[in-house]
Amino acid sequence: MAKNIRLLLVEDDESDAFLTKRAFAEMKGTNLMHVPGGQAALDALRSSRFDILLLDLNMPGLSGHEVIHALRDRQDPELVPVIVFSSSNQPGDVDRAYEAGANAYLRKPDSLGGYQQVADAVCRFWRDNAEFPGRH
Repeated sequence: MAKNIRLLLVEDDESDAFLTKRAFAEMKGTNLMHVPGGQAALDALRSSRFDILLLDLNMPGLSGHEVIHALRDRQDPELVPVIVFSSSNQPGDVDRAYEAGANAYLRKPDSLGGYQQVADAVCRFWRDNAEFPGRH
């Protein structure tokens, strides 16, 4: 049975944020909040509960890699699945993201249709099929 999920989008590029928000807006049972950077993400995660973190890597201030490390170093029993959503096609970025504790790595598409496909795939897996800690 489908469940409602709350996603936190961490994206500094307004165009990418717009396309991501537009794609997820079409997904029923999905609420997406957007913050523009790593520190804002950590602040949002301290004050609100999210089911999934959709995280860009290359941002000014705290990078996506640093955000993952900060989350995984916390003594907080509630783990938030981290989906890295990056335009980087560098194998080192992929490896570092997984080594830091990312749960998935998706490359940003180059069209609205591509963003819609990503939103659909994320929702089908994470919303419709995956079990979350503390929600079973």
